[in-house]
Order: sequence, then structure tokens, then C-alpha cells
Amino acid sequence: ARDTALLLKTPMRYRTKIALLLALLTMFTGALVVGLYSFQCRTLLFEQIRSQVLSIAATGALQVNAEFLNEIRSVENESDASYAAVRDSLRRIRDANRREDADVRFVSVLRPSAPGSDKWVYVVDAEEEGSAHVGDPVEFDFELGSEFENSERQNLTLERSSAAQAFRRDAFGVWLSANSPVLDSKGEPVALLSVSIAAEDVLVRLRNLYWRGLWATVVGIAVSMVFAVAIAGWANGQLKRIRIALQHISGGDWSTRVEFKSSDEFGAVAETVNKMAAALRDREMLKVALARYTSQNVADRVLADQELPSLRGERRQITVLIADVRNFTAMSERLPPEDLVRGLNIYFEKMLEAIYAYRGTLDKFLGDGLLAVFGAPLDDAEHQKMAIFAAEAMLKAARRLRAEIRVRHKVDWRIGIGVHTGWAVVGNVGSEMRMEYTAIGDTVNAASRIEGLNKEYHTEFLASEAVVDAVGDCFKFREVDAVQLRGTSQSMKLYTFDTTSD
Repeated sequence: ARDTALLLKTPMRYRTKIALLLALLTMFTGALVVGLYSFQCRTLLFEQIRSQVLSIAATGALQVNAEFLNEIRSVENESDASYAAVRDSLRRIRDANRREDADVRFVSVLRPSAPGSDKWVYVVDAEEEGSAHVGDPVEFDFELGSEFENSERQNLTLERSSAAQAFRRDAFGVWLSANSPVLDSKGEPVALLSVSIAAEDVLVRLRNLYWRGLWATVVGIAVSMVFAVAIAGWANGQLKRIRIALQHISGGDWSTRVEFKSSDEFGAVAETVNKMAAALRDREMLKVALARYTSQNVADRVLADQELPSLRGERRQITVLIADVRNFTAMSERLPPEDLVRGLNIYFEKMLEAIYAYRGTLDKFLGDGLLAVFGAPLDDAEHQKMAIFAAEAMLKAARRLRAEIRVRHKVDWRIGIGVHTGWAVVGNVGSEMRMEYTAIGDTVNAASRIEGLNKEYHTEFLASEAVVDAVGDCFKFREVDAVQLRGTSQSMKLYTFDTTSD
């Protein structure tokens, strides 16, 4: 039971679904065709035989002498010449129509037992053995039941020619009967000629037609199953190629392409998959490019917005970090240009690693310096603390780099960092052709002036009082001085922390 339940829960493969659907469609179509074919053949064959027996009865009635029938009234008349003449006529009609397409077995003449009666009696019977005698009642003892008997009785009428509406079966076989009135010289009906055709062979032919149609359906189903499996296998192969390509694409292989030469639906899907892979590749390249020129946060935000950044700005509280290389002009005069650029690139790489590690965003490079913001474009409740962590990491990286340059080029490589927090306007500045995400305002200006005071106080790091108050006791700061920054009327305290070598 558990295996059966597990089998029912197992998803059916596409190839199996297609094969089953085609097989069911073939079975349904085959059954429908066989049913309609059998019904139509039975109807046509029945109508053909019914027409034949009705024609035999009508033409046979013209060969029976009505005056002789009027002379036959009792069993005693069976020895009369009139009875023999009518009997011979009936036998000629029977024998002439014993053909493969219409096997007439019984021919007889009937009439009502009394005028207006629905009971019928025999007048003359063509059978050599066991024939009915004059005046014997006509019995309707058919296996089809009383409903058929009533229908058969109603078909016996002197008014017109008629034929049974269906085959009948009795102890002697399967029959189809027709009746036609025998007219006298005045055109008045005096009796009814009854003709019965053996229909057993007809039913055998119908059954053969049915079995042939059934076998044709079975063969059709078998052939369709072969084609269904082949078609489903082909479709499954196309889907498998697309699925494998999508797996590679989802794994980051943007160069994956699905090659289809057909222009059908599979080709259209493959083209769509290829376009999607190209779009994802372009998106990834754009993300990498954005991350090179801005920061990963800015790149992610631009891509997440699903639209090009607008020129709108917003006012928010951020922390600004500005770093600058000391004595860069003197260093540029002493170092070869290649070494200077190489060392500057290494320096910027280390600085950006520290900034990005603590959720900062590179605003811009300032020649030999840089400006970074924390708390934008993404909100960060700890942007002051992240800026201090980044500054500390930058100083450690700069000290290691300074030691290498001092040994290799005999040059003292130092940096200065200034950190300030406050309100600023952040957003994209520029034009639709070229823009950059930046921060504008007094907070940025104050951070720049704080960084410049490192030269005056011979420090590598200075932070404003607002930053120190925001981070609390997380770091051990030392107050340097209380100053009034140039261009402002507000005084503030400046702090630093120990930046001695490890």
C-alpha cells in the first residue's frame, strides 16, 4: 500500500503524459469510428435487404392468381387444381430468389380469419414438408417478445405492401419478412403474399465487419502508441535541452545558449531563453561595473529598482569619511610614475575593501584621496559606528602598506582620515547621460576640514564630537582640541584614538 501511495505521488513525466493522451485519443477515436461504422453498415445493409425482400414480395404478388385464391376456402380445396397452381407459383417465386444476396426460405399466402379481424390464417404454403394447411392460424411466436409480435401483426395489412422494421429470431433462425397484397381483376386485395428471407448470414457479415473494425482500432492504437512514444521522446529531448540550459544559467553560466534550427514553439522558447541569458549577463556586467564606480550597495539598489536612477535627492543623516594621502606631491616627484600609480591603486583597493566591509559607499575619488558615506543610500542605524570601524581598518591597512613602501622606495606613506556625522542631501547629481551618487552639504564640508586638521595636530585620524557621542563607549577616544572650523560659527571638539603600529 505504501509503494502504491508513493507511486501515485510520483509526478508523471511529460513524455508519459503525451503518450497516454495520444493513446487515449486514439482509443476514443477508434471506438467512435468503429461504433459509427458498425451502426452505419448495419443500417445500410438492413435497408438494402429490406428493400430486396419488399421488392420480391411485391413482384411475387403479381404472379399469384387472385381468382384461384378465392376458390380456396378449406382443407378440402388442397386437392384442387387451383390450390396446386397457386402453390407452384409460390415455389417458383421462392426458388427464383434463393440467391447469395437474398436467400428466400418461406413464401406463403395469408388472409384475415374474418373480415376486419386482426387474426390471420394460411391459405397456401410453398413448403414441401411441414407446410401449413388452409385455415391454420398464423402464430407470432418470436424470441423478441410480445412487443415485436404486436409490431409484426400491425405490419400485416391488405391495404399496402410492408416490411418488418427489424430482424426477428425464432427457433428456425433469423429472418426478415415482407408482405404485399394480392389483387383481383378489379384491383381489390383478396390475400397477402408473405416472403421471409434468411438473415443469419447477414448478421455474420455484420459481426465480421465489427471485428475487422475492432482489429483496425487495435492496430491503430498500437501504431499510435509507437508514434506517441517517438513524438513524446522528441519533445522531451527538446525540453531536456532547455532545462539543462536553464540549470546552467541559474548556476551563473551566462554564456549558455540553446541552439534550435526549427522555427516552431520550441525554437521560440529557446530564443527567449537565449535572450534571458544575454539579459542576465548584461545585468551582471552592469552590476560589476556599477560596483567598480560606486559601491555594491548602490549597484544593488539600482538593479533592484528595475529602472534607471533619477536625479531626485533626499535629506538624511549620514556619516562622512574623507581620507587623504600625506606628502603625495613629494612622493610623486621621488617615485617613478608606474610605481606611483601601482602603489596608489593598491592603496585605493585596500581602502575600498575596508569601506565596503562596513557597509560604506564610495562617493568619489579626490585625486589621492577619497570620500565615503555611511547610512546612504541604504538606511543604517549604526552608520557612525560603521564609519569608525572602517577608519580603523583603513589605518591598519595603510600602516602595512607604508612599511612596504618605506622598505622598497624609502618613502614615508601616511594618510589622514576625518569623520563627521550630520544631515546632508544625498542623491544622483549630473545629467541623464552621466550622473553620480553623492552627498552635498555642511556635513561634507566639515568632514573635509576635519581631515585637513590632521596635518596641524600630527594625527592620522580625527572625528567630530557628534561622532564620538553617537558611538558611545565602543572606542577609546582621546580629545585633541576644541576648534571652530573655518567657514562656520560653531565650535566642536575633535577626538582621535591611538594609531601606533601593531
